[in-house]
Amino acid sequence: MFGISQSARPPHLSASSQDEESLAAGGTSALGIRGIISALGVPGCLLMFAIFLLRPNLFGQVLAPVGLVLAVAAAGIELRRRRAKPVSGPSLRFLYVVPICLGLADAWRMARYFVSAPELIRTAAQDLAITGGTLIAVIVVCGNVQIRLALGRAFVLLIFLLSASYVVTVLMWAIGGIGSGAYYVFSVPGGIGPQTVYFPVTITSSSHSLFGAQLPRFCGIGREPGWIGMYCAAAYFMAGLVGIRSKLLKAILFAGMAGSLSTSGFVVFVVVFVYDAFFRARPDATGSSSLRRRAVGVAALAVAIWAAIYAPFIGLSEKGARDISSVYDRQAQTETGLQALYENPFWGLGPSARFTGINLVSEMSNGLVFPVLMALALLLPALIQGRARQGHAVVFVLFLTLLTAQPPWASTWVYVLAVLSYACRDLTRVQVDQVTAGPMWHRPVSTTSDRGGRE
Repeated sequence: MFGISQSARPPHLSASSQDEESLAAGGTSALGIRGIISALGVPGCLLMFAIFLLRPNLFGQVLAPVGLVLAVAAAGIELRRRRAKPVSGPSLRFLYVVPICLGLADAWRMARYFVSAPELIRTAAQDLAITGGTLIAVIVVCGNVQIRLALGRAFVLLIFLLSASYVVTVLMWAIGGIGSGAYYVFSVPGGIGPQTVYFPVTITSSSHSLFGAQLPRFCGIGREPGWIGMYCAAAYFMAGLVGIRSKLLKAILFAGMAGSLSTSGFVVFVVVFVYDAFFRARPDATGSSSLRRRAVGVAALAVAIWAAIYAPFIGLSEKGARDISSVYDRQAQTETGLQALYENPFWGLGPSARFTGINLVSEMSNGLVFPVLMALALLLPALIQGRARQGHAVVFVLFLTLLTAQPPWASTWVYVLAVLSYACRDLTRVQVDQVTAGPMWHRPVSTTSDRGGRE
């Protein structure tokens, strides 16, 4: 289905001959919608529905508490099911470092608000409850290996389907004229304005001219196009973690990322792609082959930097000429963060800091402690995870996006996606004797190290 390879499973899975026969018989059905829903169960389906309700996604600005309720309900259902049908799997205790770091960051923010802006303490406390509670619930649910893998596949499939819808809409515009297929307009609270839905389910906020053709700007599940650009890049690299090897799927995801017309999404994608293809360590590679590959990578990085700056329409130079206000806002807030680092790195700026936060650098206006803790929430699990830290391209996409272009505070689903990426990556570290046969049995995973060239 959707051009996905028959080996629809995470890397390095091993199974008995009987299991292999059943997998072959199933073909690609494991990645069909029915197969994913069945594997998700009620807890996984609740979490997938919560995607739309958590920040920074479509309805997260007003319905984030509902997303938290769904996540907690999913964790409760999963815990109750485990009492009746126990199952063992790899421990994910190391992932609790994510909500711990974010909780400390929120505590720091509340301390600053107590001094400079007491009226904002409630906002910080709400984020602490929503983001921390959601992450803990997701970690609990991901303790079930089957649901963990299904969540990764469901996210990739969701972004793929939305991107495919965008491609269909572009084709309809090319054949039927600009605006063909529109059937609904709605406003997203906290978004960038009214958004139009085009057939089949393409959500856009505007249209732009590219090479003389008018194209819709893809928003997808994001509150604005920059987020769906990040999600397409993340899904592109997560596909390998969950056993999807389809070139067609990756091509559609790239089209969705390009359709967002997000400069940050494009720049981050090309940088992470070059890293993953040429610079990521591969345990079975020889010294000479690694040296050659990285030499080619240096040249590829130079080309990537050139493309990031001069690519038509979405390159940095084109962005600066076309959308001066967007570039100016990011530049101004980034400079404010750097000013705070120079003048008062520990405490940051005064009340004016509340108007910053467009990226991790600008968050230094709230004191260096705050952005460091949020960066650790994304990156520290990679160090704790050990060998499996190789190939964390998804996390690098998230980190570089927040570092340069998107608000890191209160972006709950970004950190959920990081947790899911680490959880799926952890499947390569499962010991065979940790798996318990039973109604919730999942295929054991070999104890071999990462193979070269695999995500």
